[in-house]
Amino acid sequence: MKPDRKMTPNQWRICGLLMLALLSGCSLPRASCSHAPIGEEMMARTSHTVMCVGPAEFVVPPDVVFEDGVSEDEAVATALSNNAAFQSMLAQLGMAEGDLIQAGLLTNPNLGTFLPISAKQWEWTLFVPLEAFVLRPHRLAIADSDYERVANGLVQNGLTLVRDVRVAHADLAVAIAQYQLAQEIINIRQGISDLTQKRLDHGDISELEAMTARVDVLNAEANAGLLEQNVVVARSRLAWLMGMPPTEAPLFAVLAPPPPLPELDVALLIDEAFALRPDARAADWAVAAADERLRVARLAFLRIDGVVDANQRGLKGYEVGPGIRFDIPIFNRNQGGVMRAEAELLQAQYNRDAIWNQIVQDVRTATAQWTQAKNNLMIFETKVAPALNEARQIADKGFADGGSDYLLVLQTTSQYVDSRVRILDQVAALQRARAELERSVGRQLIAGPTPHASQERLPPGVRVDGIEHE
Repeated sequence: MKPDRKMTPNQWRICGLLMLALLSGCSLPRASCSHAPIGEEMMARTSHTVMCVGPAEFVVPPDVVFEDGVSEDEAVATALSNNAAFQSMLAQLGMAEGDLIQAGLLTNPNLGTFLPISAKQWEWTLFVPLEAFVLRPHRLAIADSDYERVANGLVQNGLTLVRDVRVAHADLAVAIAQYQLAQEIINIRQGISDLTQKRLDHGDISELEAMTARVDVLNAEANAGLLEQNVVVARSRLAWLMGMPPTEAPLFAVLAPPPPLPELDVALLIDEAFALRPDARAADWAVAAADERLRVARLAFLRIDGVVDANQRGLKGYEVGPGIRFDIPIFNRNQGGVMRAEAELLQAQYNRDAIWNQIVQDVRTATAQWTQAKNNLMIFETKVAPALNEARQIADKGFADGGSDYLLVLQTTSQYVDSRVRILDQVAALQRARAELERSVGRQLIAGPTPHASQERLPPGVRVDGIEHE
């Protein structure tokens, strides 16, 4: 009689478990984030979102009109969607998502078989790596932490771009205002030169005084030429940050006074920055990933395979039997990998401390710059400029009537012009300080605390406001 080759119920159960293990490797995890959370975070922090723009494309965000001049908000909205360097960084999110998906995949089983040729019976052996089931949760945790680290790093890069655009916008606006002031100065110098010429014609002054006035006009024109080049340079930088195509018309920015800020408490701002700064969160996630990598390094020596062996003609016909194959960790227990993982964890912890120290420095410096610029602007606008303007008017009237010396007119006019230049500088400094301060804290200061940040999930073992979150 021929041997019975039908599979027994136990053999069917083994094959069913094997198929279940194979199918489980086809289940893909869903990414914990997508591109949308980056835009949501930027909207919560800056009131501007990030639009998806393809390579070599330029998209004008809604409510942005360049014909009437570009405002600070319009420049920021355009830059977040069209700055090529920032869009290139956003591609890292897709890479991190791919790593997250890859981390959830199980190792493929290995099948070895002998073909039933000639007198050889059909035999096959299936090896299923069992350590993949043990390491899969750890690898998913690492990839998820890396994804969060990348996402928070991109938000920080977005805040840095917003800061740079605001500073560039202030630079362009003050350059245009200084050029316009230079044109006004030329008119003032020309008016003084005309008066000196009239007095020279009447024989009231010497030729030397009249020549000095004409030289002042030439110097003012030369200075205006330099300031015009400053406008070109500032306009080019702002257009580059905004991702403007070269065919677009030149940008025109208006220097507007910054909105008033509430009274600044440095200690409260530092605490808020610890909780809100994306780079601080990214550092926390980096520590969490390094800690999980250390756990994986301590298990990396595991090599355990589940074995299913079968042959065609056994004593009981078609025979299938389970087994196990594993490495004996006598020599290699990944000692070097563990040491490296420990060092990487230590490095991540020190890097987090360095970022916390940098946050304190950033907030303190930006607060001091804002306070100094605000006080200087108030002094120049309320005290210095009015007094110098009055002195200039008195000197001009006296010179026109023939009672004042030209040197006095030149001195008072120079002081008045210098005060107006200083006012422009302080307004720009105030804009720059506000941009740096909001980046240092991680949000717009005029909008109040953002509730979105408090809903962000925290990595294991992160301390916020003195509380340990597990």
